[in-house]
Amino acid sequence: MEAAGEVAITQTAFVRPVFEVDVTPEVSERIAELGEDFRVGGRVARGDVLVRLERDRLEAALVEAEARVEQARAAVSEARVTRRRQEELEDEDIASEARLQEALVGVSGAEAELATARAAETTARRQLDDAAIRAPFDALVTARSAAPGQAVSPGAVLGSLVATGAAEMRMGLTERDVAVLGGAEAALGTAVTVLPAGSAEGAPLAEGVVTDTDPQVVEDSRTTGLIVRVEDAFAMRDPRPLRVGELVELRLTATLDRSGALTVPDEALKADATLWRVAPADDGEATLARTRATVIFRDADAAVVAAEGLSPGDRVMLSDRAGALDGLRVRLDRETEGRRGESANERDDGDGERSGSDASSAVSSGDADGAASGGDRSGG
Repeated sequence: MEAAGEVAITQTAFVRPVFEVDVTPEVSERIAELGEDFRVGGRVARGDVLVRLERDRLEAALVEAEARVEQARAAVSEARVTRRRQEELEDEDIASEARLQEALVGVSGAEAELATARAAETTARRQLDDAAIRAPFDALVTARSAAPGQAVSPGAVLGSLVATGAAEMRMGLTERDVAVLGGAEAALGTAVTVLPAGSAEGAPLAEGVVTDTDPQVVEDSRTTGLIVRVEDAFAMRDPRPLRVGELVELRLTATLDRSGALTVPDEALKADATLWRVAPADDGEATLARTRATVIFRDADAAVVAAEGLSPGDRVMLSDRAGALDGLRVRLDRETEGRRGESANERDDGDGERSGSDASSAVSSGDADGAASGGDRSGG
């Protein structure tokens, strides 16, 4: 038996960034200026200023909050002095218990006012910091809707960013694809080539790897998803970087020995996925044996199938002849042996039994890469 070869599973998918965020302000103010690289197609680094808001009102609010903290701090000091005086008078039986309780309550109230003032100061300081809207990570700007002088409020979308670090694509696998792989989980860690959609023979755009399996089956297409990750997907590269949301083709190479699949010439596959095995007989001739196959992949040259009772090296009938049936005796014609193997010539045994005149070819489980491509090609 020959060593099993490989087959390329090709599916389409959309390029999705790992992280995508909207640029939104946290305070109501007018835009003072925009960052130089905050434009569609611009690249920004983590911490770069995207938008600067006007600061005058926010700075004034901080000064006012700081003043209130000082006032509250002074009130706490005064309340504590009053409490100590009442405690001393109470020890000397000069002040009443009621006045001491009032002093204690006064301290608690002043301390609460100080805590409130400090919280307001923290808020005012944070709002002043929020006047500079910064990039949360290294990113590519995919949208901008901001302009200097524009009045904005919290939650208004001023633009969109996608992380330049990595992209993920969902590669949808049909049941046949999963069978070839020996299970979706068997593909974890497998390399995947990213190609332009419709240009499977073109230059690869990137190389990715299968990092996870999608826990959900897509209801419409009933496909099982592999999550393919490409590092630095949107960085400048040869021939070009990937584009957010573009449709690409993903090619994953699987070994056929995982499923016992075989490669046969396309013309050997008859109606209803039937193969006719040319079985040698003791007298040096052969008989036809019908075998039902499950087609895994197929193109104009070859088909990759799973067929019970068919092994590498077995011969199958190539020609389309009427009347083929189980047990039909044939004779192999060595004179026509060539690239496709031997042919089986029709003969008459004199007892009414007819034999075929049909070319045959050896079944192989060798390299089918390029000869067999996906049947259902849907993206995730």
